[in-house]
Amino acid sequence: MARSTNPIDNLERSMHEPKRLAILSTVASEPEGVSFAELKESCELTDGNLNRHLKVLEEESIVRLKKITGEGRARTMVIMTAAGRKKFIAYLDSLEAALVQAAQSAGRPVNLGHVSGANPRPA
Repeated sequence: MARSTNPIDNLERSMHEPKRLAILSTVASEPEGVSFAELKESCELTDGNLNRHLKVLEEESIVRLKKITGEGRARTMVIMTAAGRKKFIAYLDSLEAALVQAAQSAGRPVNLGHVSGANPRPA
């Protein structure tokens, strides 16, 4: 599907939900992944809500879940996939463009810096 010229149309629905954005922001910052328990606490979600969000993200191949066994209880780690990282950066680019467009439409000065770093702007 071709990308729209309207940045709002390019916002990835699977990421454009406040708690999923919080999940992705947390997981993206940890290359080795984040434990389910840590993610649940940092995003202030119940087990069921976190499971539901992770299922959506896993079905889109944005994250993968890895069970780790060993000392004590098994832990589930949530890891962002390489494809997921690319999708997340593209989402951030679209979100940034949508915010710029909205600010310009409202007559507000635009000074976002560059959020994702994927396409640096000239100084």
